[in-house]
Amino acid sequence: MTHRERVLCALRHEEADRVPMDLGGSLASTIVASAYPALRRELGLPDLGTRESLRYAALAVIDADVRAALDIDLVHAPNAFGTQRTVRVLSPTCFVDEWGVQWRKPEDGHYYVDKAPFGDDPTPAAVARHAWPTAAELVNTDGLAEAVARLRRETDCAISLELRGRVMSVGQFLRGFEGWMTDLADNHAFVEALLERTTAIEIEANERILSAVGDNVDIIYTSDDLGGQGGPLLSPSAFNTLFRPHFARLWAHLRRRSRAFLMHHCCGSIRPFIRTFVDLGVQALNPIQVSAANMDPVGLKAEFGKDLTLWGGVDTRSVMPRGTPAAVAHEVQRRLREMGPGGGYILAAVHNLQTEVPPANIVALFAAGRQYGTYPLAT
Repeated sequence: MTHRERVLCALRHEEADRVPMDLGGSLASTIVASAYPALRRELGLPDLGTRESLRYAALAVIDADVRAALDIDLVHAPNAFGTQRTVRVLSPTCFVDEWGVQWRKPEDGHYYVDKAPFGDDPTPAAVARHAWPTAAELVNTDGLAEAVARLRRETDCAISLELRGRVMSVGQFLRGFEGWMTDLADNHAFVEALLERTTAIEIEANERILSAVGDNVDIIYTSDDLGGQGGPLLSPSAFNTLFRPHFARLWAHLRRRSRAFLMHHCCGSIRPFIRTFVDLGVQALNPIQVSAANMDPVGLKAEFGKDLTLWGGVDTRSVMPRGTPAAVAHEVQRRLREMGPGGGYILAAVHNLQTEVPPANIVALFAAGRQYGTYPLAT
């Protein structure tokens, strides 16, 4: 069975020869660039340098020899987003993106929002005045069609593609995190004006990308985080009033325009929203943050397993950074038992692997997936 066939079986809720495995199949299931050289050394592979797929997150592009060594089943299409054309670099650690958000990176840290365009003026009038980017400024499709077609010819992996589907986080970036949360409570006119404009731009950007790649990708995905460790970041009522119409527009467009499976990445404790995701067309859910409240994999599989492929689940809060390789293998066996039966599961870490994760633990994750993920699964 090819890697692509294995993934498609999981997405159709069928048992393949083994549970498919992911490293780098999304921009939330990969490894940070600073940790990638150590993984290559652990695998006995030469230092080829590290290519980054996304400027502000500093994520590594997974090379073909790493995919082969770990028996990974997915490959990511080249990123068409990520501050490629109209970014203004202010210093080696500070830049302004296409939306007008200023980002800054502390030493040994991640980029964070340093200055938000609507930080001091969260009003519909300010939304009307803002210099909004065009879809052409957000998207760089130069060479994308050829690159995806080449992946289709030269690999047997399932090909995934990032698209825009941000509703919560686009407001966090443009308004600032604290201000956005208060706006969701008592500044609905601004929230609705902002989301009306940003959703329209995101749909136009997605259209440009989908027009370039055609049917050469197997999975398309969006990302937006709605949960914290202890619970959702907003009430179901606020979600339905403010966010659901925009997710509906974004995902309806994607389902009309592509035959690929639709995955959504959404971190944290998000159980109250999952049924709505299904109703709006989402077919796979990542990352299954098992350490968060009410995200028990057994319950999720029982409630949503016929509708959603569950993707992720290997704990990155404690097991991957602080466990032994044996503990990682035990964690993998547990997740396979909980989410693997009947298909509908892709094995991966809960989120991007950081520098504190021992490379031996990463190797152990995928070795355990190969050892224990063969169907029929051991109970």
